[in-house]
Amino acid sequence: MVISQLLRGRGGAVPKTAVPTQGGGRETSALESITAAIARPRPGPWLALRRLARASCLVAVLPLLLAGSRDPGLLFELDRQAFTVRVHDLQRDTEGPPLRVAVGSPAHPTPVGAFPVYNVVRNPGWRPGDTARRYGARPMPPSSEGPLGVAKISFAGDGIALHGGADPLLIGKPVSLGCVRALDADMLRLLDWLEERGALGATHRQPDGEIHQAFRRPARVVVR
Repeated sequence: MVISQLLRGRGGAVPKTAVPTQGGGRETSALESITAAIARPRPGPWLALRRLARASCLVAVLPLLLAGSRDPGLLFELDRQAFTVRVHDLQRDTEGPPLRVAVGSPAHPTPVGAFPVYNVVRNPGWRPGDTARRYGARPMPPSSEGPLGVAKISFAGDGIALHGGADPLLIGKPVSLGCVRALDADMLRLLDWLEERGALGATHRQPDGEIHQAFRRPARVVVR
């Protein structure tokens, strides 16, 4: 009402303005134009609140989306009492070829715990740890015929690894200085299975002859 009175002024007539339409122009009062402008949605506090609510919903849902797509990875389970290593693809719920192994002796037990693993070394050289050196061990150059066999997967300090090169007569016995020894044929089957699961990256030959492959997927060793 106030707007109408102001627009009418002393003469009492509301000014007209031309508004183009598909059928041609029509005269519309300035009052109608202003009323329409007031009713038209404009950016303001309510729009900001709606955008904030949408963003809050996205923040709440995003961790769930990421959790659904996160790869749980591969789990190597070493049972020292059963002398076995079992490997599980947790994303696909499948199990790899089992390995019969030798483990650490009572004087030098394989360490218990959960350990991340990051790479595979084929044709590994042998760089004995402190304990092995005290027994007279010396480093040996990279080779598939060395003490570590065709490959190793390190998982703890002081040179502890799952590796090949085991004596078949010692499988199922606690005889090592802490490492987990498997037959070369079993290690090769394991590596083939890991390749099929897309767990390993490209091979990189080192100047000394070792061949390194990083894990492309998360992997850990659990020793019980």
